[in-house]
Amino acid sequence: MHPRNRSVASRGMAGLMMQQVVELAQRQFETAEFRQLLGTRLTMARARFFAMHMAHYVRNRWDCWGHVQGAAPLPIKRLIWQHEQEELVNDPRVGMDHYALTVKEAQVLNLSAQEIERGELCPGAVAAFYAWTLLAKNRPWREAFASSAILEIRNSGAVVAEGGISYRIREKMVAELGLPREKLINQSAHVEADAEHGTMLEQTVPEFVRTPEDEAAVLRGARESLIIDRAFRGALAAGMQLIQDQQEKL
Repeated sequence: MHPRNRSVASRGMAGLMMQQVVELAQRQFETAEFRQLLGTRLTMARARFFAMHMAHYVRNRWDCWGHVQGAAPLPIKRLIWQHEQEELVNDPRVGMDHYALTVKEAQVLNLSAQEIERGELCPGAVAAFYAWTLLAKNRPWREAFASSAILEIRNSGAVVAEGGISYRIREKMVAELGLPREKLINQSAHVEADAEHGTMLEQTVPEFVRTPEDEAAVLRGARESLIIDRAFRGALAAGMQLIQDQQEKL
């Protein structure tokens, strides 16, 4: 095959792969675990439980991106840093890093930084954090990169028609807890940021996803990460449902 034709064929295959990635992200919201989480009515106690776990989720994301960055080629290292530095150091949209942002939003739920730090995580969440870290550390870089990038895609309203998980949780907090949307600064920041971060995987395709083996690696990393994501969301839903309304302390 002429080199130009190989290039065209490669772009065609890559397009089909990205279509599969998008479909994986969209189908995540149809799974039993996501339906259980989004179908669980919020109380303040349940929202505090959720917020505490999401603060630790943010930390895990940084750990995983760090491992991915260490093993990736230089252009990928630059791409990751370009997208993640605002979350890790300072997001100019909110004037702080995203962990500090998570803690600040938690104050709206009467949850302190100390409670976040010292809170006991549910076993399923702890297992999910270990599993994501193993994917990031122990898999070839394309799989590892895809395992983190798919979570950005799954949270992108530009990909998921009815909105990513941050958007849906924010709207639940508004509708079910009566919280002002403008006070939910962490959820809102991720609604905006992840629309941009959701393009990270696609940006790598022209240079780094050229063969069927490359595409298989990307899809494998994405699928396995989404399995862990389901386990994590299911664990959160189960933990929230254990919290009884009569235990509320407003």
